[in-house]
Amino acid sequence: MIAAIIPAHDAAGRVEHAVTSLHRQTRPPERILVMSDGSTDATVDVALQAGAEVLLTVDNRHHRAGALNQALGTVRMEADDLVLLLDPDVQLPPGFLARALTALEDRNVGAVSARAAAAGGVAALIRWRALEDVHRSFGRYCDEGPVTGQMRLALDLEAVGWRLCTPLEAEQDAAPVIPVELLRDARAQPAAA
Repeated sequence: MIAAIIPAHDAAGRVEHAVTSLHRQTRPPERILVMSDGSTDATVDVALQAGAEVLLTVDNRHHRAGALNQALGTVRMEADDLVLLLDPDVQLPPGFLARALTALEDRNVGAVSARAAAAGGVAALIRWRALEDVHRSFGRYCDEGPVTGQMRLALDLEAVGWRLCTPLEAEQDAAPVIPVELLRDARAQPAAA
């Protein structure tokens, strides 16, 4: 099983596109969870309408890392399951998960990510077993300190013995990944005469 987790704070204008890109995968995830971190806009409603499940953070003071830790501590996963961590700004190309699964055929690889510049944000498919190894070693899934994010998690995965796959290029798919901000800017521009 693949469970996608999208941490979101006031992301109503972005989360729908991320969820839709997951539904359009050639190999879609079985679960799509949006972890709303104190959102005061329509993030929850938009996520539900897009077809995601929604979880709410409780007393989170650690932003994205805290929201992910709460989500990962809540979901029930089997040892061979996979977790896709995805920023709400990211629209993955339709073949990303299928290509990431191919990269994970090497049982020593714990995670594969989309190249950040190509994806417009963080997107990483990680073995649940690898995340559990990090949790056992460090007492948390994601570091809530000043050095957080994908780089810290990558270092933690390597520290507990997992190899990381070279980030996948998004442009290998027919439909390129376009960050939501660029789409919004393009729609706002008047058409050329």
